Amino acid sequence: MKIAPLFIALALAAAASAQPELRAGISRVEITPSAFMTMYGYANRKCGPANGTHDPLYAKALVLQAGESRLAIVTLDLGSIVSENLRRDVASKLNIPVLLLAASHTHSAPSFLPYGSSPSSDAGAAAYLAELEAKVFRAVQEASGAMFPARLGVARGSLQLGYNRLLLRDDGRARALFDNLERIPYGPVDPEFMLLRVEDTEGKTRALLVHYAVHAVVLGPTSCKYSADYPGVMQSRLEQDLKDVQVMFVQGGAGDINPLFMGRSGVEEQDFKVMQTMGELLGAEILRANGKVELLSPAPPSIRSRSEVLSFRNRWEKDKTVEVGITTVLINGQVAIAATPGEPMHKLQRMWKEQANVRYPFFYGYTFSSGGAWPGYIPDLRSAAFGGYGADAGTEIEVEAGEKIVLQHLTNLYDLLGMWRDNPGKP
Repeated sequence: MKIAPLFIALALAAAASAQPELRAGISRVEITPSAFMTMYGYANRKCGPANGTHDPLYAKALVLQAGESRLAIVTLDLGSIVSENLRRDVASKLNIPVLLLAASHTHSAPSFLPYGSSPSSDAGAAAYLAELEAKVFRAVQEASGAMFPARLGVARGSLQLGYNRLLLRDDGRARALFDNLERIPYGPVDPEFMLLRVEDTEGKTRALLVHYAVHAVVLGPTSCKYSADYPGVMQSRLEQDLKDVQVMFVQGGAGDINPLFMGRSGVEEQDFKVMQTMGELLGAEILRANGKVELLSPAPPSIRSRSEVLSFRNRWEKDKTVEVGITTVLINGQVAIAATPGEPMHKLQRMWKEQANVRYPFFYGYTFSSGGAWPGYIPDLRSAAFGGYGADAGTEIEVEAGEKIVLQHLTNLYDLLGMWRDNPGKP
């Protein structure tokens, strides 16, 4: 009679040990160019090529594994990123089928991808891309080779450090206000930031992913040095305070959101101080929120995803198309990521967060994942109608594309949640 309870206890222990555990690995690599290249972003850049480095640029990798499923998130201090080579090599050589390459969109990075991501004719740009791809691959390889048992936690906070630059004018149309030195909090914006924390099983924080939606353009067109802009300041500040934690930044739906703090004096030291202020303000608020992280429920870990390439008409040249690769990820049934390339506007982020049927919905803008090109600005429907830079001027994708992208993410998410049934439910 005493054997049965012992047998049951051993069986339960064996079943528990057979359940998949969540594992994680982290790594980083510096990606600051060794040469002074043309800088990203501003058409009216005053200095031409870079003339120095203010702070180094990094790529930071996080690899997550649950059972046989693996996911890599790489954050990069770059304006944009497209790499079929990385996507292919990470999948085939490292057995990681899902790779999210998330650019911070700093405008103080090198310009090496032409618009639309067609092959570059610039030998220096092509050489940098090849070097970047090799470095990022090694970082993902290193992270995947040093995995540890992990658990995830999430926190939220709010701090308005941005304004909506698409302002309605007297003629009823919107135009962009690029500089806002009076720091007027024009709206609407999404001031929320979200944290995804990776701990080991002893409770030590190993990585902290910060998700926020404000253009990384504190430094303006007179800035001539490589810099990660305010996300770099924030990450550096937190890594100093938290010790041995890899802090990573993921840009959200910031296509129409500029920073309230803008260095536009034309004097480098003054402008860098403004950048420092904004980064430290964000870092201090994140540090407070980090003390309120909620761990995900201890259900068996899982990573599921859907990736596809969506085709849209060119808004102006109807015979052309714009290909947009997206990936929807569901982690432990509680964390959902909508990874979208290009520059989606903040209302698309809000749409995802309001309709995603999970507790923790993350909207990763500026993130290449599953083929296609870099689509540039992706406006919401209302912004596309009223116009302005990124809403009609400076964008190529058809109207409604933004909402269609989010709806596809939602369709994928409901599928990953098992909500689509083969037969109707009860009336």
